[in-house]
Amino acid sequence: MSTLRHEVGVVIRVHDAAPYLVASIQSVLMQDPPAAEVVVVDDGSTDGSGLLAEAFVPRVRVIRQRRRGPGGAINAGLLLVRREFVAFQDADDLWTPGRLGAMAAELAARPEADGVMGRVEHFASEDLSAEEAARFDVPGTPQPGAALPSLLIRREVLDRVGCFDESLRAGEYLEWHDRAIRAGVRIEPIEVVCLRRRVHRTNTTRSAEARRDYLRVARLAIARHRGQRSA
Repeated sequence: MSTLRHEVGVVIRVHDAAPYLVASIQSVLMQDPPAAEVVVVDDGSTDGSGLLAEAFVPRVRVIRQRRRGPGGAINAGLLLVRREFVAFQDADDLWTPGRLGAMAAELAARPEADGVMGRVEHFASEDLSAEEAARFDVPGTPQPGAALPSLLIRREVLDRVGCFDESLRAGEYLEWHDRAIRAGVRIEPIEVVCLRRRVHRTNTTRSAEARRDYLRVARLAIARHRGQRSA
């Protein structure tokens, strides 16, 4: 088994994703080279997700907490993960084989970059009927990443930019990314297909609450832009 030149810590967040969590964790643990540390944050699940995660101890560390939302789950994990590079996973998605080593090599080869963002394959979840799957617009080719599970970033950047907004139930990465870019952080897109994103009935981004939060994030970004221009 080969080794990573730079240590990578992983934060996996889960809230009520028991049908998908085991496969998600396995896709992280099967990486070669492996991560130095994997922390699963059970964010107030009521469906037994925490117990499923604990079956992987000691290969992972499990933190169980009251519901704080997606940003709060990441913040809790980052209190523990102090490795040079940090990667992320959502409980309903799958890492592609070899993704960790490929992304770490890309970031290590780009000293001017603070992070790298891979590409994403989308797939209809196997628990959808053919009729249900046909209702979703599932891209047929890998798409540019735009969320935490397709990011690998230097730990010091996370400390510099600050915590994720715990008041948001969606769009927490976009809000953080806006602050990061304004602070001069450089995240470069790469061609590595790093994630298989599961399209299923309960994707958080499809809810009315999520749409409201995305609109709120957009308004925050506009207000910051106007504030910078008037400063």
